[in-house]
Amino acid sequence: MAESTLSLGYDDIQIEIGRLLGYVVTAAAIALWTAETIAEVDRIIQAGYRQFLYPPAVQGIEAGYEWSFLKPTAEITTIARYTTGSLAVVGTTCTITTGVWPSWAYTHGTLVIDDVEYPITSRTSDADIEVTGTATTAAEDDWYLKHAGYQDLPDSFGRILGDLHFEADEYSKSVPVVSEHQIQMHLQQSIDESRPQYATTRFKSSDGSDGQRQEIIWWPIPDEAYVLTYRHEAFTGKLIKATNKYALGGMKHSEVIIESCMAIAEQRVHDDKGLHWDAFTRLLVTAIAQDRKNGARYFGPMSHGEGVSDNASRSRYQGSSYDITYKGLTW
Repeated sequence: MAESTLSLGYDDIQIEIGRLLGYVVTAAAIALWTAETIAEVDRIIQAGYRQFLYPPAVQGIEAGYEWSFLKPTAEITTIARYTTGSLAVVGTTCTITTGVWPSWAYTHGTLVIDDVEYPITSRTSDADIEVTGTATTAAEDDWYLKHAGYQDLPDSFGRILGDLHFEADEYSKSVPVVSEHQIQMHLQQSIDESRPQYATTRFKSSDGSDGQRQEIIWWPIPDEAYVLTYRHEAFTGKLIKATNKYALGGMKHSEVIIESCMAIAEQRVHDDKGLHWDAFTRLLVTAIAQDRKNGARYFGPMSHGEGVSDNASRSRYQGSSYDITYKGLTW
């Protein structure tokens, strides 16, 4: 599907910023810009784009407004226990035949043989893992690899909005997002595997060499590969001249975006807010009013109070109607 011819891309914004900074902006002149000039203009474009995506509080607009187009729907599949193949055990080495140990065996797995759990110390090959303790060879149906019950979320993930939902005709109940404390309390009471009833998200540790990521934790630990959909706040990448040249929001927000970039350039040149800041804030008020209409249409069907999870909305899941799980069975 072709982009609207009224959309302003990276090249259009680059020309306007270059003109404001006093550079010649013909196609031939831009081709001769120095690396420093290109980098300067690019920094302004990215700053202006960020300002548009996460707008400041201005008259008539509260701080922290969230655009509807930054809230896409995604799908996640839980990780089922692994049972494929035959198991042979020699000391602490467990070898699988007619199967391959999943990549998560060492980082997220526990080997269960005859209802006894053996922590995994390493995955030495596709066929071999090392465990703590002395295990014994088990019949084909008497062992499985148990997943820890938490898995990575996409790099662009910000936070979940509302609940997670099973596939249509699978289960009527959704999976609410609760606090990590509640999940840990449940896990202290039971680490049995079953259909997930609650979930939470948390940040993973990071040394700063890469952006910090998040993971989702389920309770109960999933026993099968369940497919769930959810709406979430999504982060996006920078505008790039050769590839990602069109800003999110589409054609109708093009003027807001370009004025945001111009306002940044204006501030950096004159160290003050001027005409482009005024134009940006005026257009921003109108754009947000239009976006609120889109948001209302999208959230309209959710008539039972579903939204961004908080303690108040979660309390309805603590009432008299709930599932009971005991030793892997749910009623």
